[in-house]
Amino acid sequence: MSTSLARRFKLQVSADNTSWLSVAGISDLSPNETPTNQSADDYDTNGFASFEKTLTGWKVVAKANRKNTSGVFDPGQELVRTTRFQFGDANRVYVRWYDRNGAPEAYSGRALVDWQQSKTGIADLEEVTMTFTGDGPVTAITNPYSAAAVPVIATATPSGVAAAGQVEVTGNGFTGTVATTGVKFGGVNATSWIVVSDSLLVAVMPAGSAGSAPIVVTNAAGASASFGYTRG
Repeated sequence: MSTSLARRFKLQVSADNTSWLSVAGISDLSPNETPTNQSADDYDTNGFASFEKTLTGWKVVAKANRKNTSGVFDPGQELVRTTRFQFGDANRVYVRWYDRNGAPEAYSGRALVDWQQSKTGIADLEEVTMTFTGDGPVTAITNPYSAAAVPVIATATPSGVAAAGQVEVTGNGFTGTVATTGVKFGGVNATSWIVVSDSLLVAVMPAGSAGSAPIVVTNAAGASASFGYTRG
């Protein structure tokens, strides 16, 4: 059941309840309610037990695979990890989960976080169990799902970066950038890059001559329009 939910639902976290990061590598997802039922028996129940729900809590347990190689950490997982060994607000994040197919089931709330790591038997890959224990109400929200769209590039800074330098690219639609060929400068694959969020990625300039090197970002929906850039 929970494995199917991991495929069906998207899990996202936020520090401010505004900017959301998807948690990558989810292999197991289990949202659940823990109600407290109070006996409400009286003579009118004809001898049958009767109850009222007087208190309720919620919890989301997610398991995910985490690469532990330097420079490839998932931003969503990292936001959760930084709550480890913390207290008060530093141990809380906003969390939401919703049907990635667009069905109306979607919820959001603030939660305390527990982060546990374990081995997988595969080099450079571990499993983490993230437990989000509700702190206050969980709220039904409008499903934020939207069909995948091609990336849009808004800015690329700084200008004039030479080979091996870093370029910050902003815009939207960067989630799911195609591996290896998803970021190009002048038609040449970036040496490497990391998608920080759907609206920000950081790419390393590949070798090449100074001059025009338009940027193109490609995700599963297609390629962005070419964005003019001059490299050093």
